[in-house]
Amino acid sequence: MIYHLITNEFFKIIFRKRTYIGFLLIFILIPFIVWAIDDGGTALEKAIYGQLSDSFFFVGSLLNGYLASYLILAILINHMPFLSTIVAADIFSAEYSKSTFRFYLTRPVSRGAVLLSKIVIVICYTTILLGFFFGYSLLISTLWLGTGELAVFDKGILFLPENEIFYRFTIAFVASNIVMITISCLCLFISTISRNSVTPIIITISVVFIGTAISLIPIDFFDRINPYLFTGYINSFLVAFNDPIPWGHIRDLLIICIMWSGVFLALSFYFFLNRDIID
Repeated sequence: MIYHLITNEFFKIIFRKRTYIGFLLIFILIPFIVWAIDDGGTALEKAIYGQLSDSFFFVGSLLNGYLASYLILAILINHMPFLSTIVAADIFSAEYSKSTFRFYLTRPVSRGAVLLSKIVIVICYTTILLGFFFGYSLLISTLWLGTGELAVFDKGILFLPENEIFYRFTIAFVASNIVMITISCLCLFISTISRNSVTPIIITISVVFIGTAISLIPIDFFDRINPYLFTGYINSFLVAFNDPIPWGHIRDLLIICIMWSGVFLALSFYFFLNRDIID
């Protein structure tokens, strides 16, 4: 039964135009950013080298597809929460607003199974969207600018060998995906109690904005609570490029995000299973 419900939800989202908004924006924007990085490569290299250029002689260029991908991720990752909520915000609200639940839930299928099928779709959509973001960034950047060592900032300039880079990007993707799934779960929870598809997006992005602000404001109280907020881990993909990789930080990210995702999903089950579908 659950397989048929998931299949049904899958066909619902593939025929909605809003499903492709995130993919379309990424598809158009990333080549433009890569072109801009290529065009401003000289200034970018000077910014990376800094005062080292007065003491050392560099052969070749640090500007390659891996560096461009790293910069694209750093620039756009804070906008991914908005794109990852597009399907989650609509997956329940659209059913309420169109009154389809009045007929849908009269069929011999449990509400729990319906909710579970929608959760699976939301998690899959978030993962596919973020995977497309990472994969497309690497593909376009490396085809355009080539490959080589990756220069990142970690207590100075750190040069990562080419044979480690795919491994690092994989860790970065996994860390980011865990956070984005938590954000999608929050949006899905709001969608279970909202008839308007816009409201879940607004509330979710507001929570992300407030949480991000807390992580940036240097106040002792905020510093104490930030490690327990999933919003403080949105930029944690950057730790995948540290040497050594801080596995303790990634472990904390995993624990906190799973905890918050569990809370949001538990609330989703509670409100959806006990909600009266009267219109």
